[in-house]
Formats: sequence, C-alpha cells, structure tokens
Amino acid sequence: MIEAEEIEGRPIWARPDLFPKTPISGWGYFDRINGPMPVASESALCELIRNDHQEKIGLVWTPDCPNFVVPESVPALHAALKESRSVSTQVDLKEKNRHVKFGLLLYSGFIIYFWWDIYHTSHPAVTVWGAMRELIQSQMPVLGLLMLTMFFLLPWYEVKKRWKEVRDWSAETMKDAADLANFETWLAMQKIVATKAIMGLIVIAGAVQVISGKPFAAALLKNNYDERWRLLTAPFLHGNEIHFIMNALGLIYLGRRIEALARWPHVAMVFLFTAWIGGEVSLSYGSGSSLGASGGLMGMLGFLLVFETRHARLVPRSARRRLMAALIGTAIIGLIGVKMIDNGAHLGGLLGGMIYAWVVFPRSESAMRPRSSSADQWMAALAFIVMAFGVFVACKVMLQK
Repeated sequence: MIEAEEIEGRPIWARPDLFPKTPISGWGYFDRINGPMPVASESALCELIRNDHQEKIGLVWTPDCPNFVVPESVPALHAALKESRSVSTQVDLKEKNRHVKFGLLLYSGFIIYFWWDIYHTSHPAVTVWGAMRELIQSQMPVLGLLMLTMFFLLPWYEVKKRWKEVRDWSAETMKDAADLANFETWLAMQKIVATKAIMGLIVIAGAVQVISGKPFAAALLKNNYDERWRLLTAPFLHGNEIHFIMNALGLIYLGRRIEALARWPHVAMVFLFTAWIGGEVSLSYGSGSSLGASGGLMGMLGFLLVFETRHARLVPRSARRRLMAALIGTAIIGLIGVKMIDNGAHLGGLLGGMIYAWVVFPRSESAMRPRSSSADQWMAALAFIVMAFGVFVACKVMLQK
C-alpha cells in the first residue's frame, strides 16, 4: 500500500486533509471544551481570534476548506492572529521578566544564606572573606546558578524569542508559521506506544528507588569496569524528583518526534544504544557515580539532529532550529554544572545518536517517512527485553537487604 504523503509529494503534516472534516460549511473554530463552534462570518471569527489572548483557538474552518486548518494558514485571519499573539506573548514576556527578577533575588538570598551559615558556624576561626572563599569553593553557587538558568533564564529566552517571531510576522513569514503550527499540532496527535513503554520502565525503577530507601545502589560507578551491568541499570534511575520530571518531559517530546518521523522501533534502539554509549564514556570521565536517562535523551536529540537534516523535507526549518536551540541550552547547563552534571554521558550519548542516524538512514529527498522493516521491529523487541532486564536487575539490587 502506498502512503498518502508519497502520492502527494508532501510530508504528512502538510496534507490538506490532515485534520478532521468540518461539521458544517461557513466559518467556525474548535473549542477544546465545547467542540466545534460555528460563527456567523469572517469578521466574527477574526474578532474571536483577536481576543483569544490565552490561545485557546487551535483549529478553525472556512468556506474554502473542507477540513479544519490552523489559523496561521488562513490569510484572512493573519491580522487578527498577529494582534492576538502579540498581546499574549507580551503578557508572557512581562511575566517571565518578573520571574527572572524573582529568580535573581532568590539566588542572591541563597548565596547570602550559605555564606552566613559558613561564617556563623565557623566564627571566629573564619573571617568574612574566608567564609566567602569557602562558599566559592563549594558547589552551592554553581547549583544555584544551574537552577536559575534552568527554571528562569531559559524559559525567559524561549518567550523572548517567540515574541520576536510574532512581532516580525509578515505575509512571507506566515508560511513558516503555518508549517510550524501544522507540524506541532500533528505531532501532538501521534500515538507514542514505544515512548510510553520506556517511560513505564523508568517509573517502575523510580518507584523502587523511593520504596527501597537505597536509590543509588544500582548507579553507574565511574572507573569501575568490573560491574558493567550498571550500564543497563543507571539510565532508569534518577537523583531526585526534579531530575526525574525534566528527563520525563524530554523523553516524551523527543520520543514522540522519533516515533512519528522515524517509526517506533528506533525509539527503543536509539535510547538503549546511546544510553550504553554514554555510560561507556562516563566510565572514563571523572570519578564517583552517576545515574539518569540523560545519555539516552541526548542520543535521541543527536539522532533527530542528523535524521532531520538528512530528511529535510520531513520537518519545517523552524522546528529543526528548535532542536538546535535545545542542544545549545543543554550545553550551557552542562558548562554551568560541570562539577555536578555527567557531561561525559551527555556527549557520548549525543555522538552515539548522531552516528546511529548517519549509518542507519541515508540522505533522502523524499517527503515520505521511512517505513520500519520486520528486522527493525524484532531488534526493537530485543531492545525492550534488554531494557526490562536492566530495570529488573536495578530493582533487585535496590531491594536487597
């Protein structure tokens, strides 16, 4: 059977019948709570969009479109859409500006508190400047800066960038905006069975971490080549709740993108292969122990960077640029937290994912997504068995008395 995107010579997310058919003719929009909502005219729909500062209207229909479409693809709605998005992004930017100020205040209080704690508990043996030197030599300022960057500065930058994009919208750039909206809406609709299966394994391991009281018993021990089984257990464990949540969000997004574009078998194979490669690099990088899915996640990011470059017609340019922005943001966080973050695992996983995509997927000018072969599916099934075995071993070790 030949897929529709191959017949039309366009990626699946750009097909005119991507979204469901409209319930009636005329003008209208889709409300997430009330469903399809018809309106009397084009001007009425424009007015609704102009006042939609919370961006609740994601799809619309017009007399010329038999299917729902994103409003960015309707020229008659561009002026109202730009006005609405300008207001909403300005509101978001003002809020993020307040968040950054609060974050800087919080960081300053964090530094003062730990400086005072060092000075007060060591006084009179340590002077004011001696306490400051001890604080600088500790990891506390770096930890605080890492949190400030992750939870305040990077979100502010993302909103700032989007505000500039909306401000510069024109008849020419709206085509890119429509492509990106189509792609992201289509991506959100895709099933992610393989990704959820990996997430389930991580949840199981995380639950046992909490129950056992020995959350780091199966972590990767660096420079210890005698217990290589830890290469299979460490990727499913996490240091704390924040670490878990951030990796879970990354896995859902990256896994969804791979599953939708390269097919589900490669989600399992890329994650397992790059988590292992990242662990191998980590073994020779520094000392101590490490754990977390970051090596596999960086592998998935590296895979997508190469895969989407070699299949350029599959993904809008603006969506590929966001992947590069994610890589740059991760690199910044890695540099700030160089003493706390396993950059060896990150770099090893990233390169492993890039190599995987380069070897497995040749360059293509087609707009069609690659099909998965039966060999791919069998290999993915084997990868899941290996990952499940790793989680089993991790749980067994953590539950041992």
